[in-house]
Amino acid sequence: MDVVKIRMQIAKTPLITTIGRTYREVGFRGFYLGWTAAMLRQLTYTTARLGMYHTLYDLGQNYFGHLNYLSMIGIGMLSGVVGAFVGTPSDVVLIRMISDIQLPPEKRRNYRNAITGVIDIGRKEGLRGLWRGAVPTMTRAAIVNGSQLGTYSKVKIMLIDTGLFQEGVVLSFMAAMLSGLVMSLTSLPVDLAKTRIQSLSGKAKPPGILQVLIHIVKMEGIPALWRGFLPYYARAAPNAVVTLICLDGLRHGYFTLFVARSE
Repeated sequence: MDVVKIRMQIAKTPLITTIGRTYREVGFRGFYLGWTAAMLRQLTYTTARLGMYHTLYDLGQNYFGHLNYLSMIGIGMLSGVVGAFVGTPSDVVLIRMISDIQLPPEKRRNYRNAITGVIDIGRKEGLRGLWRGAVPTMTRAAIVNGSQLGTYSKVKIMLIDTGLFQEGVVLSFMAAMLSGLVMSLTSLPVDLAKTRIQSLSGKAKPPGILQVLIHIVKMEGIPALWRGFLPYYARAAPNAVVTLICLDGLRHGYFTLFVARSE
């Protein structure tokens, strides 16, 4: 879904056309282009944002008591910014590995994997190249994590307060699906700008996020800002469900095995 979404954003093609073109050009493996960069991104960006969010959330609960929705969003945004800065190099490599097949053969980067991609960008474009699009990436992450993690925590509290739900997989599933929808609607325009910026290469200064968004609106119309929504949500929802359910389970196991015993 990430491959399809990114190709839609760069090639400006509809969903079905993009899926068909990807399969014709590369075959089934075309849907897993850049998988090593995607794994590296999860190991950097996701671990940093989730670890920081729950650490700050627990500290906030301990010092200030019950946190309101705005506080949860604020903690999520801060965590997303930090995680995005850590994960930007892998994000740049991922975008380029996926967009490579749309370039003429002589202009392709042909990164063998995420590590060789990071090394190649660092050697040819310097550290600035590895953090190309860092500002839109962090802006997107602030929106993504503020809306997703903040909404996830708030929805869980609201559902528990109804008396119909208790902590468990069903509660986590419903909260994750709703938070994934809110996140997709609010963050996709910035994600589109980020993709367009990071697909560029060279040492020239990339355009700013507002410049890209204004250009998209002028040339493609306002609806184009949500180009790739279906694959974006189709990826975000199950990703959020699996990630957050596993995270809740691991946190519960940690507190049961270590914190409770130490007390």
